Amino acid sequence: MPPFLLTGRRVSRKMGIKGDVVEHKSIRPMKIIRRVLKKTIGVVMPLGAVMALAVYPVFAGVPLPVAVSISPQACFVRHIGGTRVRVFVMLPSGASPATYEPKPRQLLRLSKTLAYFRIRVPFENAWMGKFTSVNPKMRVVDTTRGISERRLNDPHIWLAPALVKVQARTICKALSALDPASRKFYEQNLARFEEKLSLLSEKIETLFRGLKRRTIVVYHPCWGYFAQEFGLKQIAVQHEGKSPGASALAGLITAARKAHARCIFAQPQFDTRSARILAGQIGGKVVLIDPLAEAWERNLLDVAGRMAACLGK
Repeated sequence: MPPFLLTGRRVSRKMGIKGDVVEHKSIRPMKIIRRVLKKTIGVVMPLGAVMALAVYPVFAGVPLPVAVSISPQACFVRHIGGTRVRVFVMLPSGASPATYEPKPRQLLRLSKTLAYFRIRVPFENAWMGKFTSVNPKMRVVDTTRGISERRLNDPHIWLAPALVKVQARTICKALSALDPASRKFYEQNLARFEEKLSLLSEKIETLFRGLKRRTIVVYHPCWGYFAQEFGLKQIAVQHEGKSPGASALAGLITAARKAHARCIFAQPQFDTRSARILAGQIGGKVVLIDPLAEAWERNLLDVAGRMAACLGK
């Protein structure tokens, strides 16, 4: 446990601990955090802000403070952990997981986090070293564990229900290790979540059943695992994070026409000018879908419905 997470009863008279109440008469742990933050991110926070965010007592029955990179992960963790977890999402709504830079206040919040569920999106990969520097004892749980390394060139494993099941099992094991007394609770929640995921897959399969055209054209190539699970083919406008040049765009127009595409699926986190140009060339339209929505199950079913409607035209 980090030195600034105080537990139990009378630990130190210097720290001013009476019963289960921590009186912040000493600020030495705050100074430690300030030095760590200054070293890792070059920012000095006011001492009052550090005290407000970085120190709190940990008692039995208090939800486990855990962190995730993106909102869909928060959905998964809450399905397993229920009211026994409190989830902090690093990526704000509307921000890009490719380029986001966490704020000092977020790093302060990580300093009181017991576990970080990573998923290997770009901003997380770039910042993980600083995350662990702020809180060296924070347990980092790799939710890509158990998923083929061949797949991990594409980090969007949260968009395929079959792969979410793998992540959910990893989350369950991690929460059980943090809170062994609640292991059965987490395992029961896992079983219920797996049933929901199977039902979701069945509903999505029904939407695509019988469709002759099965090629989706997307701006950002994040729907590959979804396409693979449900028998679709993905054509992406963006390649390696870059919009296409004139030659590549001409090739995309040809491929989209050959696939009889009528919709270009884009997401609000990216510039969609190239998608709109492509849509204009094929006489189609841009349809916005959000792969990062927190209402994950409802969103995925809605996205599938929109794709099926376009493929059925």
